[in-house]
Amino acid sequence: MRTIHLRALSIGALTLVTLGGVATAQTKSSAVLNTVEVQQLVKRAEPADHARLGAHFAALAEWYTAEAKRHTSMSQSFVGNPSRQLATGMSAHCKRLAELNTQSATALRELAVHHEKLAAGSPSAAPRGSAGFEGGAGAPAPNEKELSALATKAGTPADHRALEEYFLTLAKRYTADAEEHVAMAQAYRGTRIATAAVHCERLAKQLRDAAKEANAAATMHKQLAGIAR
Repeated sequence: MRTIHLRALSIGALTLVTLGGVATAQTKSSAVLNTVEVQQLVKRAEPADHARLGAHFAALAEWYTAEAKRHTSMSQSFVGNPSRQLATGMSAHCKRLAELNTQSATALRELAVHHEKLAAGSPSAAPRGSAGFEGGAGAPAPNEKELSALATKAGTPADHRALEEYFLTLAKRYTADAEEHVAMAQAYRGTRIATAAVHCERLAKQLRDAAKEANAAATMHKQLAGIAR
């Protein structure tokens, strides 16, 4: 029973850190692009696009550095918790997050330099492990206003490919969340709160349905990208 509680706490903490952190990065730095903008600029690859991408990746690197410091501080704070199990588990969890954030910050700084060189017309090879960030990883999802604007003017192959990538990413996230709720439902069965399993199963079904719709939207934009001019 306690294991389930700690698992839920860990998942909740990760959700708050991820969503809150990205929103903060977007608010504090106008250089941070959304996922669709990153994908569009990477595909277009004009000098001005590389300049914007360089600024974006540099801003993201600063956010990951701040997150690493925050998780290091959290890992130290958990040590003082009276629950030894919670202190040990969450301290290790936060230390690992700090390490991963530091690695991401390093990769992003290298990627920023890479795009700055390309913007200046100098040859440069993409740093190792940069594909994910160039695909939009770490960037905030476009908000409703930005999506509406893109949908309104979408007409070029690049526009439709960007929307295809957005919906594919959304489908993957829904699928991953559905799998997480299935696992939680299994964990709740046989416990005193077995009724929670029904709730998790219902959420999993809704998420799978959402993933199906997102995949259908991605397929539509893939087809439109093939016939657009």
